[in-house]
Amino acid sequence: MTDFSVPMPARSSLKRSSKRIKPKRKPQVRVGKVSGTVRLSGAAMERLRADCYWRDGGICQECGVRVHDLYPDWHPRKYHMAHIIGRGAGGGDVLSNVRTLCGEDHREEHGNPKPATEKLRRKA
Repeated sequence: MTDFSVPMPARSSLKRSSKRIKPKRKPQVRVGKVSGTVRLSGAAMERLRADCYWRDGGICQECGVRVHDLYPDWHPRKYHMAHIIGRGAGGGDVLSNVRTLCGEDHREEHGNPKPATEKLRRKA
């Protein structure tokens, strides 16, 4: 009789761990090595947003209208925290570099051609 058995492959020397790999989390506060700029994320950024809002009294620093965070994103009186010196230009996430703006002024600052009031009229 002929032997038709298939040889078993050799076992790999690489062993797999049964531990789950934890996802890497970004630190909430990072400081640039060369420039020294502060970058915030998560809860630290939310604290900065709240501090900025309370420091400015909830008033837009451009037009003086009262703003609030409870409005929907498209609303012209939605609270926006805007950087005075942009993050890309080397401005950090510190209280002295942010200000309170209404949604309309913040969009205008970034060159958005459509004001939010047009969207309000369409919804009404």
